[in-house]
Amino acid sequence: MSLAARSSVRATAETLPVAFATLVGPVDPARRTTQAPSREKHLLATVAHELRNPLASLRLSLDMLVNEFDDLEPEVALGLVRRAQRSARFLQGLAENLTSSACVEAGHLDVRTAPVELTECIEEAVLLVHGLLKERGQSVRYACSAPTTIAVADRARVIQVVANLLTNASRYSVEGDEIDVHLSLVGHQLRVRVSDHGPGISPDDQQRIFGAWVRGEGSGGGGLGLGLSIVQSLVQQQGGRVGVESVLGQGATFWFTLPVDL
Repeated sequence: MSLAARSSVRATAETLPVAFATLVGPVDPARRTTQAPSREKHLLATVAHELRNPLASLRLSLDMLVNEFDDLEPEVALGLVRRAQRSARFLQGLAENLTSSACVEAGHLDVRTAPVELTECIEEAVLLVHGLLKERGQSVRYACSAPTTIAVADRARVIQVVANLLTNASRYSVEGDEIDVHLSLVGHQLRVRVSDHGPGISPDDQQRIFGAWVRGEGSGGGGLGLGLSIVQSLVQQQGGRVGVESVLGQGATFWFTLPVDL
């Protein structure tokens, strides 16, 4: 590794904690009077907990690449790069969900609808989570029974919704499992269903699963419990609905609808 490249990696490693501290940021004093202290403490503790492990893993991988690169076997170095990549991808997802959650809470969620090809959105979402699926040896099986796949929606937000649902399905599925995605037409709405073969969700948990900061039992990964809450907000902003169907021990299916382009 050249001196310039080594310096660049070292600089990246040293600035990561500061960058993510800035992302989470201090609590705005003006908001302290409008939020219960216990909720604020819970929020900060949850965010700090979720950031700690991936940041530590990322820093350790980069430090080893900087300090021991010349002595590392190629496959070991590649493994460290991949571990750093996984941590960065996880942190990016947390950042995106925190940003979306803040926009929802502030009422500033930007949604711009137009005719959108849903199959393309699903394909883009699968590409976004490809690294996670590959790491867990999982695959996505897509089927479409709708006579049209054009919805009136916000393309970027639809991709975000499907990516969140795929991430959720991956976390609750065993390694090597298959995730099913199905697109159908129900009345004047296109419906996307994402199904896993995980532990399922109890009736009580189904009633609260779309709430913010809610995490179900049996998750195989981390997360802030924001993904499904954001899914619901994004879909409702586009004139659609969300729902879940599940039997304990038989997996879960999360679905959402969007207006069809007539």
